[in-house]
Amino acid sequence: MRSPDNQRAIVVVDARFAMFWARVLMWLGMLFVVFGIIFSATALVLDMPWGKLTGQAVVERILAMVVLTVAGVMAGAALIIMAEMMRVMLDQRQLLREIKRELGRRHDEGKE
Repeated sequence: MRSPDNQRAIVVVDARFAMFWARVLMWLGMLFVVFGIIFSATALVLDMPWGKLTGQAVVERILAMVVLTVAGVMAGAALIIMAEMMRVMLDQRQLLREIKRELGRRHDEGKE
């Protein structure tokens, strides 16, 4: 059986571990958004037939740019939202622990 101090230490380690991965997910999501924008700009500039610009080539490159930007934002947004939800849940857990501690203290004061 685990002692209360040991249990509290495990909970703190678990919370830190989860918070670490929430930060990693958030930064990974931001990188996806940034890379989507960078790749879309390079797709527009690098493959453009600058010597013989036609309407079709411009439309194709702009469409590729839009698709890459949207893909980066969609992939990054999902990771950022997941990270923020993890952080909210961890904050709620800590708030509930503090509420429980305060209610326990008030209950103990009422007994005296």
